Amino acid sequence: MKHFSCYLTVLGLSLATVFSCTNPIDTGSDLLDEDLVNVQNIDTFKITTTAVPGDSLLVYSIPTAASSGFISRYFLGKMNDPIMGLTDVAIQTQLVPAFQTHPGLGITVDSIVLVLPYSTANIYGDKAQRYDLEIRELADSFALDKNYYGNQKLPANAGVLQAKTFAVNFDSIKIKDYSTNTAVETKVPAQLRIPITDPEFKAKLLGIDTAVYKSRVKFIKAFYGLQLKTTNIGKALAAFDLTSSRAGLYMYFKTSTGSTQEYRYVFGFVAANSITRDRGTSLLGKYLAGEPNQEYILLQGQEGANSKFTIPGLKNLKNVIVNKAELVLKVANVPGDEPVFFTPSPRILAMYRNDKGRLTVVEDFDAAVQTNNLDLYYGGNYVSGVNNEPGTYTINLSAHVQNIIKGKVPNDIYLKAFPLAESAARTTLYRADHPLYGAKLKLYYTQLGQ
Repeated sequence: MKHFSCYLTVLGLSLATVFSCTNPIDTGSDLLDEDLVNVQNIDTFKITTTAVPGDSLLVYSIPTAASSGFISRYFLGKMNDPIMGLTDVAIQTQLVPAFQTHPGLGITVDSIVLVLPYSTANIYGDKAQRYDLEIRELADSFALDKNYYGNQKLPANAGVLQAKTFAVNFDSIKIKDYSTNTAVETKVPAQLRIPITDPEFKAKLLGIDTAVYKSRVKFIKAFYGLQLKTTNIGKALAAFDLTSSRAGLYMYFKTSTGSTQEYRYVFGFVAANSITRDRGTSLLGKYLAGEPNQEYILLQGQEGANSKFTIPGLKNLKNVIVNKAELVLKVANVPGDEPVFFTPSPRILAMYRNDKGRLTVVEDFDAAVQTNNLDLYYGGNYVSGVNNEPGTYTINLSAHVQNIIKGKVPNDIYLKAFPLAESAARTTLYRADHPLYGAKLKLYYTQLGQ
């Protein structure tokens, strides 16, 4: 599986059916009263779960009329999660002139600064983390007619172009803006500014033929782009918005008349995260290696880990109308975890494999997207617990469970952290057999022919 579309054909979701509840069954519970439903053996409704590796993650797509192909945030760092293992995320990106003109012959360059606006709301983990960053030039170019996935790496030069140690600054800063050819003190959102002092790099940019600047396609053949990678291991991933109007590589220079101006190179045509994982002896590593006693359900974004749910007892239901089906999941307190840093994923996505073997969103999610109201018609969002109770995810699967009972879709449901490419968060959940907080499918249905 490479990627999926959240915008499938709209399949109607009847609210009258969803909310005309009759008899409830909590799967994994004890036997219910026989006079409530015509079910002889409730034991068959147990949920089984298995950790499965994440699928290859689409991090850049060929642009269309509706999309630039870029994602809204790009992560960076080496994060060691006590439950999930090591995640190493680098940024690889092209840079092209903002204007298809040469910055000017005979200019005197004062400085070259790489500007990376933070996506402050999406920094994940230890907010005080320091990062040892190394910047290198790419040794090969992106193809402009290809999608890129998180497991793809472009080669980079061995030599470090620039190194910098930084911690995320969450506050706005003041800079001198020369975009109007006049210095204007401007307050801008939080951003990382990295002066690149290598004289050979400066000479390379200025030495590119003026005619090459007239064509961005020619420019990316002369300058492949940059790789940003951290060397130290911590407990966080920084996040940047490369689509910001402030993002790019800035050249500050003086003209022959002595006035200071700026010239900007922007991120485009392609930018992508490169993601490497080392599960080692982490809990997830043991689960993916086939640990038989998988005590928890583990989910991680960015092609980290998914969980496969199976509800065997559904196949025994015949001639029923599903009025409402909710999967209720409780966030687990796992020994050795550090929940102050590693917070739960904002939402969980439910999928299934279609008849071509591709992961596809469940009908309930698709219908909710079409109505632009995920919270009301699908749910799946994290709700914090109160009075020392664990947090909860409640996912509406009414239409999907009806499709399972009818045999239209497989019994297996795949759960993923959501959004996929744009969230570094992960989630630990209790399995169905936990005595207090076990995963449950709450099913309300009408038995026909009674």
